[in-house]
Amino acid sequence: MKIGIVGYGKMGRGIFSLLSDAPVEAAVFVRGPAKAEHDNRRLETRLRRAASSGVLSEADLPRRLAGLRFTSSWEDLRDCGLVIETVSEDYQTKIEVLRQAERTVSPQAVLTTNSSSLSITRLAENLREPARFCGLHFFHPIRLTSVVEIITSQQTAPGTVDFLRRVSGEIGRRPLVVRDLAGSCINVALSCFCCETLYTLEQGLAAPAEIDALAGRFARIGPCESLDATGIPFFAEVFARMLEAFPLDFTLPELCHKLIRDGRFGKHVGRGIFLYRDDRPVDDAPEYYLNPRQTHSPGIAPSDEASLYQRLLFPIYFMVLYLAQMKLGELSDLCLGIKDLIGMKIDPLEEMRKLGSRGLREVFDRLRRELGPRYDCRPLEGVMARLDGEC
Repeated sequence: MKIGIVGYGKMGRGIFSLLSDAPVEAAVFVRGPAKAEHDNRRLETRLRRAASSGVLSEADLPRRLAGLRFTSSWEDLRDCGLVIETVSEDYQTKIEVLRQAERTVSPQAVLTTNSSSLSITRLAENLREPARFCGLHFFHPIRLTSVVEIITSQQTAPGTVDFLRRVSGEIGRRPLVVRDLAGSCINVALSCFCCETLYTLEQGLAAPAEIDALAGRFARIGPCESLDATGIPFFAEVFARMLEAFPLDFTLPELCHKLIRDGRFGKHVGRGIFLYRDDRPVDDAPEYYLNPRQTHSPGIAPSDEASLYQRLLFPIYFMVLYLAQMKLGELSDLCLGIKDLIGMKIDPLEEMRKLGSRGLREVFDRLRRELGPRYDCRPLEGVMARLDGEC
């Protein structure tokens, strides 16, 4: 099968690298013949160097050279069975690309977007055949994750989902099927985890390095490091769209606004939550993060390690339960996705089963008293009760 990629930014490059190692052909659409020729020369040089060094077998070199290419002509995507759009997170840009792809490929081909924050249903409304379209969301960094979200719109046909399940397996990814909300379900849980981190910083309860060290007990990457890696402005955009989709008692932290105003966009500019010296993260002065006027956490929040540990971990539990209660995805898939994305060292589903509804309720009730109504778990009674039955 031949897969087309439209867009060669960070995610497009990662997806192409993944497909390069899979038993498929891949064509990447780029702007202009000069760029296509340049990228093809670089690709050939890289493949031949890999073969001469033994990283790639000489027998496999001809297949790679023939099956992987860059092009500036839409005609070269005509025989693709799957097209993955990876252009910038802008509705109009994506709609233009998807419409062109729809005009180009065969009626049997499947069209997908790698969007992490835009509504798949809204994008589908602009296509002639929305039944063959849905989200296919890979997570960054692609080489360090093993799952992919298949995000269905209201019009996505079951056959489209079945096809993408099969392709996901062929390229070495475990598919997680979720319903459309406004992009990625897994990113909703990650966003609330990161938001609670910013709230904690605003209260002056811990420094960024201390927070990441605590989170490091259950995750490969801490929330402050994660925010700086993905970029503060991008987090703000995704979080704003999440708040439009869900009636949650979260607000974008003032610290996030402050970081953006100060040009502290993340690690790529050398300043984010952390300051970076010789590419190593360093805490700023405690008063930089402090927000004495915050209203998001009206109670008296303890600062001992055990309480802070739960404050970091339990937003993840709360949100995967919330998403499962809304039937946006299976609880097992949601737990697998967040575990894979941040490299959790514990199994969130197994840990919640051990706690049961009573244990979860006790922690959520404490968090609600200390932090406010965002941890009101009464709407989650149904899904928490199912955990009791699985013990």
